[in-house]
Parts: sequence; structure tokens; C-alpha cells
Amino acid sequence: MIEAILTAQTEDERTLEVIRAIFLALVLFGFAFYGAEHWIVGHYLKSWQSKVPFYVSLVGFVLTLGLFFTRAPVVRYPFLVWMAVAVLAGTLGAYYHLAWNAQSAEVGVWTVKGFAEAFKGTRPVLAALAHTHIGATGLVVAFGIRK
Repeated sequence: MIEAILTAQTEDERTLEVIRAIFLALVLFGFAFYGAEHWIVGHYLKSWQSKVPFYVSLVGFVLTLGLFFTRAPVVRYPFLVWMAVAVLAGTLGAYYHLAWNAQSAEVGVWTVKGFAEAFKGTRPVLAALAHTHIGATGLVVAFGIRK
């Protein structure tokens, strides 16, 4: 990413690379802060399922950092795969948070009232969707990278 900014031939190309780098920085900081949050609150200590977002953040941070320095396939392809993993983990996490909240509240999620009750439960649905957002942003950045 850094090399692409420095070697851009036109102003438009440079602007595009800077925008791409900004979005990649958002992904990097997202993984850093989500990983730190999971570590601080001890989210990774409860069960094997609760360890998933911590490790998704940890590996995502390392791969994102690597993409700043090289666009080589050895970094770019694992980054693409891991962003898809982040999207999947976040989506599944949101589903399970919603389902567990619904079960705890003894409501169904197929009504507006039941869904709202389950959404406001003790397990944060939006926290899991944050991983989906970071992964999707990473996918957009990586798919836009030219060789």
C-alpha cells in the first residue's frame, strides 16, 4: 500500500491509493481495538466459541499490517480469505447472540417485539456485526487492489 502511493503515476491514481490506505487503516485499527477489547474484558476465556472473535482479530491485524507493506499474493490471498472468515464469524456471532438472547428472554425472533427484545439482550448483537463490517471493508479494499 505504501509503495503504491509512492509509485503512483497520476494524481488520480495517488488519490485512489490514499483512499484505499485510509480504509485499510480503518480495518487495521478495527482489528486492533476489537482484539484489545476482547482481551480486556476476558471474552476469550469463557468457551471455545468466545475465543473466535479474539483470534479473528489477532490474525486479521497481522495480515492487515502485512498488506501495508506488500501486495504480494503470499499476503494478499490469505488476507482475502481471512476477511471472508471475519465476515462469516461476525455474521454467525450476531446470529448466535440473537438466538441466545431470545432463548434467555423466552421470546421468538420472528415478531418485531421479540426481535427487539432479543436484540437488546445481554449478548451484544452489534459487537459481532462489527467483525462483519471490518471484514467486508477489508474485502472491498483487497478486491480493488491491482497487481
